[in-house]
Amino acid sequence: MQILIIEDDSAIQLALRVFFEKKNYEVLLADTGAKGLDIAGKNLPDIVLLDLRLPDIYGLELLKKIKSDRPDSMVYIMTAFGEVKDVIDAINLGAENYFQKPVDLEELGAIIDRSSEKIKLRQELMLCKRGLYPIIGRSKAVQGLIHLINLMAENHSTTLLIQGETGTGKELVARNIHSLSMRGENPFVDINCASIPDNILESEIFGYEAGAFTDARSAKKGLLEIADKGTLFLDEIAEMPLATQAKFLRVIETKTFRRLGGTKDIKVDMRIIAATNKDLANAVHNNYFREDLYYRLNVMPITIPPLRERIEDIPLLAEFFITEIAENMAKKIKPLDREAVEALCSYRWPGNIRELRNVLERAMILCRGEVLTVQNLVLSAGSTEENAAALTLKDVERLHIKAILSLAANNRTKAANMLGIARSTLNEKIKSYNIPKSDPEI
Repeated sequence: MQILIIEDDSAIQLALRVFFEKKNYEVLLADTGAKGLDIAGKNLPDIVLLDLRLPDIYGLELLKKIKSDRPDSMVYIMTAFGEVKDVIDAINLGAENYFQKPVDLEELGAIIDRSSEKIKLRQELMLCKRGLYPIIGRSKAVQGLIHLINLMAENHSTTLLIQGETGTGKELVARNIHSLSMRGENPFVDINCASIPDNILESEIFGYEAGAFTDARSAKKGLLEIADKGTLFLDEIAEMPLATQAKFLRVIETKTFRRLGGTKDIKVDMRIIAATNKDLANAVHNNYFREDLYYRLNVMPITIPPLRERIEDIPLLAEFFITEIAENMAKKIKPLDREAVEALCSYRWPGNIRELRNVLERAMILCRGEVLTVQNLVLSAGSTEENAAALTLKDVERLHIKAILSLAANNRTKAANMLGIARSTLNEKIKSYNIPKSDPEI
């Protein structure tokens, strides 16, 4: 995330640079308006901190030019004078907010972090519109998953097995790996092995020649041919019949296959990604999944954690879905209130991310105002009770603190205020519960 600081006071400039570099921002500096405009034009910063009183250009004029050239940049005004008219004019010209000098760095950091998250969400929505699929979250589990996705995208031929509960986003991970790989410009072909009858599944995958069976009046390409040079994604692979498994094993081993009723070997070059919500090792033990196919698929297993194991990602996921759904509905909705966030974070989510999105979409349909409240959320009572029974009081408090820290962009002062406790008490609880830092500044 890139931040441009336009400030002629060298001491303030230095303090801001050190502060934001510690928070892992890429910091650009300018001590005049002219330099600021030049840097903004060449670098397109995400966030701009602009001093209203500069030696060469009046801050409001500079603001107008920056917003004209770079409307997506989020600009914040800094002023030592607190002139109400200038502040109002700045907001009307597109500034997000203003800060009175001397600036409270902790308050500034929390607000800029929040803006940074909004920018990321906006960028992720743009990726969705372009057919790309972002992985959202800042928990260690998600960051580890993103690292693995990037690693597997580089190895564009390795067969992969993605494991995870229903609704965790197995297809999303597969699409990310495909999009980021050298195969990304070629087809991504998916098939759900559980949704197609056994007698049709084989013909869908392998295709058939004319006369292969009663209704085969003409030849048809199968998904293997359609996915050539791209990726074939087999969802619910555990539901594939044993006879089809034997034929598919040959595809993996030889990179060739025959259409049903055919005698000619067809060569294909594709990556195979399989996914399941079942325990395949157990399926092998019970003789309804081939052991040799299991080991061929399980070259590089990827396990996606359930949502209940990454509670701290829920506020960010919720904000993303609300923004996306609101845009589709042409409806203006503000962020969730605190009570609603707490309800989402204390729920067990048996349906994982898919269920979270459905709950939020339903809530937005029910919502008659601009703020989603806990009254709009329809959560399964059984799952809530199951969650409560499975967690100790300490577990609940730890998860709640992690969720509020995430909501507060890891600013401890803000999180303590939201929790209604002293900052020192929050620090003690973070240490006691061994809550890891997910950002440099927590």
